[in-house]
Amino acid sequence: MNGISDQTLRDVLRAIYQQRTTSRALITQATGLSTGIISQALQLLLRSGMVLKVGELESNGGRRREVLTLNPDAVYFIGVDLAGHCVRLALAGFGGDLRFRWEVEFEPDGSLDLHKLFSGIERVANSLNAQQRSRLQAVGISYPGVMDQQGRLDAVNLGWRQFPLMAELQKARNARGFEWLPMFIEPEVQGAVRAEQWLGRAQHHRYGINISCDRGIGAGIFLDGKVVEGWRNMAGELGHVTIDPEADDRCNCGKRGCLEAVATSRNIVRQYLDKTGKREGSTASVRFAEVVERARKGEQPAVEVVQRACRAWGLALSHVVNLLNPEIIILGGDLVGVEDIFVPLIREELRRHCLPELSECLEIEVSSLGLDVRLKAAASLAFQKCLADPSLLKKMCSPVLLSLRTDADIKAQVSVEE
Repeated sequence: MNGISDQTLRDVLRAIYQQRTTSRALITQATGLSTGIISQALQLLLRSGMVLKVGELESNGGRRREVLTLNPDAVYFIGVDLAGHCVRLALAGFGGDLRFRWEVEFEPDGSLDLHKLFSGIERVANSLNAQQRSRLQAVGISYPGVMDQQGRLDAVNLGWRQFPLMAELQKARNARGFEWLPMFIEPEVQGAVRAEQWLGRAQHHRYGINISCDRGIGAGIFLDGKVVEGWRNMAGELGHVTIDPEADDRCNCGKRGCLEAVATSRNIVRQYLDKTGKREGSTASVRFAEVVERARKGEQPAVEVVQRACRAWGLALSHVVNLLNPEIIILGGDLVGVEDIFVPLIREELRRHCLPELSECLEIEVSSLGLDVRLKAAASLAFQKCLADPSLLKKMCSPVLLSLRTDADIKAQVSVEE
């Protein structure tokens, strides 16, 4: 592109994406490219409308420095999160900012009609004007469970067994006329790690563990900066580590005493209801946040249940720490917002079971990406895949001529009932 290599554009766009707002000096520092090459790339990106100048800073020498960011309306991505009680979707701007979110419900039997998913995507695409729609670049999908080489998915927490996700996605995509829109998929645990590496707590770390906790538990592992995928792409099934083989707690996988059966928010509520004799009806009668709040206030049944869960967390993580020697453990999902009570108890248990040299300097942090981490991971996946593909990179870097509608306009149209 105008004598500038694809790799240079990738490096510069990646640096701006990760830094959000930046300067030429910081891009030089992040990429290792010469100032001349970076200036050429930025001239192209500024002319095309991909990058915006948003201000100036006074430097030590008195010369003003430009503050740069990605144009959020230059490119759009759709992020899809399959890992929950429903499918969550979001429209993301070029810089990864989520414009708004919407949901597609599962059927009562737990199955997912992919045509409903594409109806949601279609609704968003139709809400954009012609020029905006031309900048809709790709869809990223974060999925739970384990997928085999034939694209069949097992996700026990969603009731999926050998679900042919790849084939069904392709079929629904073609039937709804979305052949023009690339789609990329990634396991949710690995996607969350990459999102933390690009946007979150893992940016300045080389060795770490990222914990995803909601209906299930997964551990995204990165060593020397590289995400560990495993032989069959199954690395990180921390939730199915047996922490108490004699326990009565039965896991969805069929075993007893798995970490998931003891330490997920849903199972913490279950144990609390069992302990207090309030098991009548569903666990929806008491929420996880209420159990934690009661533990904070010293209510004994809540304290006992939370302490048991944290002991299970600490024991399971101690095996990972002893084996892999991470710098940081990042807690995500349902563990966001409960760190005041969970982290001290988990750290205490880690000290009991780990070598002191491994646990003393270990950082335990809560994800800064919040509950939208998988949506952000899916949008980030789409961005990274478009960077890697020369034809998609060329399309992405074409001149931006947008007749803008506001987020409120788009959201209003998407929200209209069919």
